[in-house]
Amino acid sequence: MGEENCDIPGMDKEILYTNAIDKNGNLIHINNAEKGMNYHCPLCKKEFILKRSGKIGKGSKRPHFAHNELTPGCTPEGVLHYLFKKQLIDLLEKYKAENKPFTINWGCNSCNHKNSGNLMGKADLIKEEYALGECRPDIALLDKEENVLGVIEIVVTHEPEESVLQYYKANKITLIQIDLISEEDLNKVEEKAKNPDIVDLCLSHKCQNRDNYKINRKVICFRDKCGRCFSEIVRFKIEIDSVVGKQYLQDFTEDEMNLVKSNCNSIIIREDPVTEEKYPIFDCENCKRIRSKYAGRRL
Repeated sequence: MGEENCDIPGMDKEILYTNAIDKNGNLIHINNAEKGMNYHCPLCKKEFILKRSGKIGKGSKRPHFAHNELTPGCTPEGVLHYLFKKQLIDLLEKYKAENKPFTINWGCNSCNHKNSGNLMGKADLIKEEYALGECRPDIALLDKEENVLGVIEIVVTHEPEESVLQYYKANKITLIQIDLISEEDLNKVEEKAKNPDIVDLCLSHKCQNRDNYKINRKVICFRDKCGRCFSEIVRFKIEIDSVVGKQYLQDFTEDEMNLVKSNCNSIIIREDPVTEEKYPIFDCENCKRIRSKYAGRRL
């Protein structure tokens, strides 16, 4: 959040400028740079010098770009932040245009529940440095009514300030945080974005922070076939609607199971052998008649 305009001490001193833009605005990596061409800083747009000595060994520097005239406040850390943000926005816009899910995976910091969801599940607009109260998140995800659903903060050295975090929590805006270490992260923008370091959201009803998140839950029923006799039955799932779209899970609370039992006959409770989650299921009437008919007999 605003890292590109800060002269931040303490970052790895070995990080050099390895990316520039050419006269057409295209991003050029140092390995593809050519002598005699004009290159500029992606952040401050001032002229870069291509430095490639050809020397190797102790004391030599790897090829890199350098400012022809040093610009105050423009640092390798800021360029890293800026370039990652721009590439991530382009990537999200591409997924949105192609109507493809951008699946992210994360663990809850409170209950360790493993979550996943489509980051573009409900987002219609992607805004850079969007004005949000006193905050200006790096990337904001908005719905078609321009309500802010979630924000992406890209961190090189500065974590979001506590007042910013409190604003997100108070307004139930999901924070997605991606931490950067070096310019090597520019080669894995998609991988980093799909496995963010922090996501302030948990889809489990058992999470102690569940009331802090903007999540809609409801029981839905649908027609299906019995797995034994193929008679028509009704099954139940929980529809969870959040910033990462709609998901259908067998993640029932006791109240939700009681709601199903109070409105439907022939309901039994089963437990998933993997997740140990309990869920209601329709007890097939046809199978029940068969069990009753042959009760006490050896089949």
